[in-house]
Amino acid sequence: MNSKELNWQDMRLFLAVAENGSFSGAARELKLGQPTLSRRIAELEILLGAQLFKRQSQGCELTVMGIKLLPAAEQMARWSTEALAQINTPDEIRGRVRITAPPAIAFALLPPFAAELAPLYPDLRLEVLSNVALLNLARGEADLSLRTEKPKDDSLVCLASFSGKMKAYVASTLAESLARDITAEQLKWICWPDTHDHLQTNSALKNAIPNFKPVFTSDDYNVQLAACCSGVGALLLPEGFEHCPFISSLTALPLEFGEEAMGELHIVAHKRQQHLPRVVEISARLQRYFEKLWTRFD
Repeated sequence: MNSKELNWQDMRLFLAVAENGSFSGAARELKLGQPTLSRRIAELEILLGAQLFKRQSQGCELTVMGIKLLPAAEQMARWSTEALAQINTPDEIRGRVRITAPPAIAFALLPPFAAELAPLYPDLRLEVLSNVALLNLARGEADLSLRTEKPKDDSLVCLASFSGKMKAYVASTLAESLARDITAEQLKWICWPDTHDHLQTNSALKNAIPNFKPVFTSDDYNVQLAACCSGVGALLLPEGFEHCPFISSLTALPLEFGEEAMGELHIVAHKRQQHLPRVVEISARLQRYFEKLWTRFD
């Protein structure tokens, strides 16, 4: 192999292709033309004297040499982000931090968090992406992800995990009209449509209530919440939502849904991004924020 030193920028390109599994995906992530990316990778392969990727009709996969090079490229990425973390201080946190979160978390809990953050970092812009789908952190679609399940992708790291009991919330006016001994089976329920049964609330309700049939469904969390505030029925949410100023008019009913009806939340980052100063600082503050609401676990 040529004794010439490896260029970090070339290694960064190699890592992007390896993580995306395709040249086109890496080019989009890097905002680089695909011909340019292909040429740079080809030059790296000439330097190493071996092919790094097997091109396929759909994407590409690492060769033996590519597999051998990957750990070194990942380590170089960690050193790069750690170096940035060392030369930046929290007072210099600025720019945009994108957080993707499930709709309920994004609506009820992240705006109050943003209010706490604003006076501390006036030059920081928090961008919240509310989505039931998982965005791709490797492609830079978000800096941090709040997820209801731990990530299985080896390129992602779980920074902290929390759990809280699921509670039934109803409008205060509706709560006053309900019998004190009302059961979950007797309540009228609001939830996601059947196409979203994989989500926590639908799963918990169907496990707790035989032959579960909701009175109202919507694929929009804001619509569900509006229906609940209007007295249409009950909404199942993790504990702590009553502290949200937008939904303080809701009342939590004293119903138990069993140990399986636990809401989980995981703060997730990409390994390459976890040491960036803005990600470090915001994730730490997110952890302290959720520790006030739920129980932390490893």
